Amino acid sequence: MSKEIKGEKYGRHYLESFKKSIVAEIEREGHAIKMVCERHNLSVNTVHRWIDNYASSNYFESKRKRRSPAEKNKIIREIISGRSTIGEAQLKYQIDCRDTITLWLREYKKAQRELSAIPVETKAVTDQQPGGAEILKELEMARVKIRALEIMIDIAGDQFKVDIRKKFGAKQ
Repeated sequence: MSKEIKGEKYGRHYLESFKKSIVAEIEREGHAIKMVCERHNLSVNTVHRWIDNYASSNYFESKRKRRSPAEKNKIIREIISGRSTIGEAQLKYQIDCRDTITLWLREYKKAQRELSAIPVETKAVTDQQPGGAEILKELEMARVKIRALEIMIDIAGDQFKVDIRKKFGAKQ
């Protein structure tokens, strides 16, 4: 245990109170370790050691949180729609690593490409064709309905903690 003197350091060692204040700051900011380290000019490895020694049990529980596919899709759609950036989603949903969200995005886009790769015969419909305006209006209504159903599935999944969406791939 080091002698506590006014300030951050005592010789080459940081004061215990300073270490605890840094860990508390990281817990408040939602696991933004790198940003806190840069702000205080500290090594990330050093701060990780401090976290192991001084962090609360809530910090470790929230860090190990597994996300349901419904929650992942909600986060991804929020990013794709432009309502938030990856960094904002990281802070909002307390996701440690940017690569986690990037991986989710990559998997989502791959699934979307596979779905859109199914060939469908379509004819171009315009307003000038007889009944074209009605067809376009019905198409727009169908898109709105699909979007509403997706939102309902997300809400139901969040409220009842049950993954309703179909799982693609082999059964596990």
